Amino acid sequence: MKQRYSGANMTIYGTTIPIVRGIAQSSFVTSSLTEAAKHRLKIIDWCKNHGNNISLTSRHFGIGRSSLNRWIKELRLHGILGLNEKSRRPKNTRQATTPWEISSRIVALRKQYPAWSKYKIKAMLKKQKIYVSESTIGRILKKKNLIDKKISEKRKKAALKPKARFPRGFKVSRPGDMIQMDIKHIMPTASRKLYQFTAIDVLTKRRVLAVYSSESSANGALFLKKCINEFPFVIENIQTDNGSTFQKYFDELCKELKIPHYYIYPRSPKQNCYVEISHGADEREFYQQGNAYSDIEVMRRKIKEWEHIWNNIRPHASLNYLTPNEYLEKLQNTNIATRDVINLQT
Repeated sequence: MKQRYSGANMTIYGTTIPIVRGIAQSSFVTSSLTEAAKHRLKIIDWCKNHGNNISLTSRHFGIGRSSLNRWIKELRLHGILGLNEKSRRPKNTRQATTPWEISSRIVALRKQYPAWSKYKIKAMLKKQKIYVSESTIGRILKKKNLIDKKISEKRKKAALKPKARFPRGFKVSRPGDMIQMDIKHIMPTASRKLYQFTAIDVLTKRRVLAVYSSESSANGALFLKKCINEFPFVIENIQTDNGSTFQKYFDELCKELKIPHYYIYPRSPKQNCYVEISHGADEREFYQQGNAYSDIEVMRRKIKEWEHIWNNIRPHASLNYLTPNEYLEKLQNTNIATRDVINLQT
């Protein structure tokens, strides 16, 4: 086929291509066709070979007559390349309605304060007598590539599965109304890392402690079962941070036991202040006194001794210098006396 068809007409599926100047040009035309265009050309060729019968061709290939007519028209007007797929982009697209002065101001604020959200930027603009919605600010930041895609996707997933937060206005009035849990890393000077699991009752300050070799959610579930067995009252609510320890198996067990599980807001340890304060006491009064061991069995025995001291010996200023168990006993006696009074009155 070398140089044989130079300057001659050429047919594809029975359709004549205008005179080309060489094989290279004809090859370029055919290679520019998409697979869909080649299929359409084949249908048109079949139609011409069957007396240009539109209805017969449509039934044979299972297509609409209007589609076939449109392809024939495109081939006649624009040639063989007219059979390629057309852009589906709308002819009239939405145009930005926000003035460029406001857009540039939004971009400037974002670059000046990269960690600020669109809500903070809106508040800043409002002080400057510029009124624009947070959604508009978000669109402008996205268009200018000023949004971290990883953080954006993470927040999008979080919005689809919102976490329960501690209900506003809820008052802790009984033991077990709120148990705060957290993890403390034990750093033995020898080798491996161990993890102290802590649960504290917000009202009585009574604690349950345990040591595990990893902070997995499976160990979190085991610790929850330990707390249910060792706390002398029913656990009504649990609050934790957003760590992986309190996800999956731990959260599934909470749902199975029908115990409400509340999460604090990200980077807000003050919302879990009772367990955080107790960890500070652990560091000062226990670990800094030489009680960090790499042997997990020794560490478990030591942490059990410390738990006994915390609950039964150590006076707590927040409990008027009573121990947690003394304060719990006082609450129980007060409740019994109150019930007796009520019974007498009735």
